Amino acid sequence: MLQYLINLIERLGQWGYLIIFLGALLESAAFLGLVIPGESLVLVAGFLAAQGSLDLDLLIITVAVGAAIGDSIGYEMGRQMGRPALMQYGSRFGLNEARVHSADQFFVRHGSKAVFLGRFVGFARALVPFLAGSSRMPYRAFLPYNILGAVLWAAAVALLGYFLGASWQTAERWIGRASAIFGGLLVFALLLVWLWRWATGHEDTIRQAWIRFLQRPGISALRHRFAPQISFVQDRFSPRSYLGLQLTAGAIVLIGASWLFGGIAENVVSGDPLTVIDLRAAQWFHTHSTALMTQVMRVVTHIHGPVAVMLAVVLIAAYLAWKRNWYWLLCVGLTVPSGMLLNVVMKYAFHRARPSFDDPLLMLTTYSFPSGHVAGATLFYGVMAAMVIAKNPTWRWRVTTVLVAIMMVALVALTRVYLGVHYLSDVLAAFAEGVAWLTLCLTGCTLIGRIAFPGKKSWRYTTRKSGSFWNSTAKAHGCQSPVDDFKGSQNSSCISKLNDLVFDAASARA
Repeated sequence: MLQYLINLIERLGQWGYLIIFLGALLESAAFLGLVIPGESLVLVAGFLAAQGSLDLDLLIITVAVGAAIGDSIGYEMGRQMGRPALMQYGSRFGLNEARVHSADQFFVRHGSKAVFLGRFVGFARALVPFLAGSSRMPYRAFLPYNILGAVLWAAAVALLGYFLGASWQTAERWIGRASAIFGGLLVFALLLVWLWRWATGHEDTIRQAWIRFLQRPGISALRHRFAPQISFVQDRFSPRSYLGLQLTAGAIVLIGASWLFGGIAENVVSGDPLTVIDLRAAQWFHTHSTALMTQVMRVVTHIHGPVAVMLAVVLIAAYLAWKRNWYWLLCVGLTVPSGMLLNVVMKYAFHRARPSFDDPLLMLTTYSFPSGHVAGATLFYGVMAAMVIAKNPTWRWRVTTVLVAIMMVALVALTRVYLGVHYLSDVLAAFAEGVAWLTLCLTGCTLIGRIAFPGKKSWRYTTRKSGSFWNSTAKAHGCQSPVDDFKGSQNSSCISKLNDLVFDAASARA
């Protein structure tokens, strides 16, 4: 069927957009998406756009409009037919009125996220709009996320087919597997949410059951027999141990980022499908370049060059030294310079040539893999984000900081690919390399700090101002300096007195 549609689109010419529109529309309508190969059709259409048979921009618009209208049809079908069907036949499947009401409340709280994320999961694409309509989710809340999801999905799938070209069948398999994995993760996340709600409502029951389980003779014997091993595992996930949670989390991120870098490097060396995407992406950006955009990209890429990044590191290091914030001085001074040196070593190890064009936007003669600009941006913005997160405990600030850092790194990566000095795999590998080295350095600095100052909670945030305050306050009350006391003196009464003073001052300020 799919091959027939391909041939039909090629024969129809401009009328082929109608076939693509109908395919996207019908796949998004209620339940029809389970049998209509709309996603595969869009992939093939992207391939045809790469061959010049279709216009890529018009293709994305056609698919997005068809998908949005199809979702709206599915929503209206659910609104008109879903509720009566659920009330009439739902009892056969254990769906009573209370559970239907719970589904309504779910779409009230999480409907927007479900509509957006459902667009990227194969089976959910055909079901979520129908369920949103049957649950009486307001259409004005449904429509914006429906349009946003449709546009992003259309652009992502069409561009993937465009860049992969004749390898679109490989992309189809990848998308199918990724969709299944994403759907499974979504179901797993929902189960975790349900489990969390149940567990928080039955805390006493769970606690008593756990105590009874541990008191069983066989379990007690095992706990006694493997006490050292159990203690070791507990310490690995303890935030108080310097070889605990931070080291475990750091090791996991380091292994994951290193694995990603290794996978990309293997693709580059062996010429796997990722290199096909490299060539098409480089050609696409070069073809769509404009004079104004090129100037903007040049400015952004120059202010993130090695010289500019190292100058920023020197200025920040000088400020941290003046504030006597030795921990973050160590982090900044160790992470960025050594990471950029590692990037140079990697370039000479892989000696990959840069993209070549007849009319290049920017001429460079050094090696391409991995991107030094992206690696430097990842290291610099990563350590800056870690510093901001450490000083701002609020969740909103932390999320905002991480997103801004990711956005800046992505912007630098875009400039390098746009200017034709790096392939897509170069910037992806540089990001993985930067994350791995950043994690290694931050974890190492944390271990050094915990070993040098065991038991001290505020060693990361020591500054000139706070140190002067504590020293002067300690001496005014006849105590030793906090550093001397911390290093082992028995002057605990002075520390208690200082703690009381701080508490009284905070209470008076409040």
